[in-house]
Amino acid sequence: MRAFVALEVPAHVLDSLVSFQEEIMATGADLKLVERENLHFTVKFLGEISEAQAAEVESRLRKLLLKAVDVEVRGAGAFPSPARPRVVWAGVPPEHEGLVAPLANEVIASLAGIGERDDRPFRAHITLARVRSGLNSRHLQELLGNNSERSFGSVKLTELKLKSSTLTSGGPIYRDIGAYHLS
Repeated sequence: MRAFVALEVPAHVLDSLVSFQEEIMATGADLKLVERENLHFTVKFLGEISEAQAAEVESRLRKLLLKAVDVEVRGAGAFPSPARPRVVWAGVPPEHEGLVAPLANEVIASLAGIGERDDRPFRAHITLARVRSGLNSRHLQELLGNNSERSFGSVKLTELKLKSSTLTSGGPIYRDIGAYHLS
């Protein structure tokens, strides 16, 4: 199964993100929006793992004693850069990155040896869209620049989830495999 670990985002923030996605589409850029139900903070992408590995992930996540964190979802940008956007995201301000990153790094460390290796440092972000081509990218860049400090709302991250991802021609379908409460 294809799997990942994520932090969920509450409905009021999703509403704000979806509204921003409409603005992104209005730029005329050639992109694919992430569906509302698939918006989340990815903590660790595992890739293809076996049922036994999924059980091991669940066991390791249950042993963690993680604290819930209050953060603001703020700012829009793109990977690898706004000048060459491939992935459009909403993030957290630098002062809140320091709250989410330790939690994520503890999860990532606990899952060492399971799934795909990724040596990039964790960066708290919610993927909003994937850019298909450079069509109207100047308009997209302007929108991102004008919204680099936009607030999408505050959240208390209280639950970590292990999710499976089934790829279909209509986009991925996510299913919760396990949920882990943050105290």
